[in-house]
Amino acid sequence: MFFSLAAMALAEVALPFRRAWRPDRRELRTNGVYFLMNGINSGLANAGATATALWMAPSQMPLPLWLAVPTALLISTFFGYWWHRAGHESARLWRFHGIHHVPQKLNVANNNTVHFVDLLIGNLVTTVPLAWLGFSEMAVATAGFLTSFQGFFAHLNADVRLGVLGRWVMGPEHHRYHHSVRVAEAGNFSSSITLWDRLFGTFVHRPGRSPAQIGIEGGQGFPADTALAASVVAPFCRADRNAGKR
Repeated sequence: MFFSLAAMALAEVALPFRRAWRPDRRELRTNGVYFLMNGINSGLANAGATATALWMAPSQMPLPLWLAVPTALLISTFFGYWWHRAGHESARLWRFHGIHHVPQKLNVANNNTVHFVDLLIGNLVTTVPLAWLGFSEMAVATAGFLTSFQGFFAHLNADVRLGVLGRWVMGPEHHRYHHSVRVAEAGNFSSSITLWDRLFGTFVHRPGRSPAQIGIEGGQGFPADTALAASVVAPFCRADRNAGKR
């Protein structure tokens, strides 16, 4: 993953989609803390959930790895799609997920701007079903790596276009619309494949175009994206419990 992130960072420097979206030093510091904090969170959650689910699993699924990985990816992205969509459609869950939508820039670094509760439950939702169904640890880990990689790639601030592949694989062009301030065009709840958005009517694909503005219109009372401590605490104590669904 380190080399993948390094390559993406170089692409953002060499082929920036918008120069104004480059993170400043303060944003890099905040995102660095998020990266470490959420990396530990994800690692512990996935390891614990996988170990528990494998122990409880009725039996091991007898699939070769080449077939198990894409099957696991389909299942995990299905559950991930609905968890992500719930984060937008439930006012209570939006208080946590909205933290990720506060930045008015989109780049690889701020893919980490995620509340730990949102990340923790999201990891459990996508990992536990795979382990419980009997997928091997290697299949679960590989599907998780691919999903994580694609999440960073979708945030890439580089002028990269997938062409025909964009009909099936989510890329930066798709995910920018997910972060649009205009709710009507902010679909694409999966950051990996387009299948579930196509199937459930939330797919937005406008090749060569981008939203006029990203972020949350009016801010909805969320802390600034660089206010890490306030962002961690805010979902638990916000006075306006109906401040948003989106």
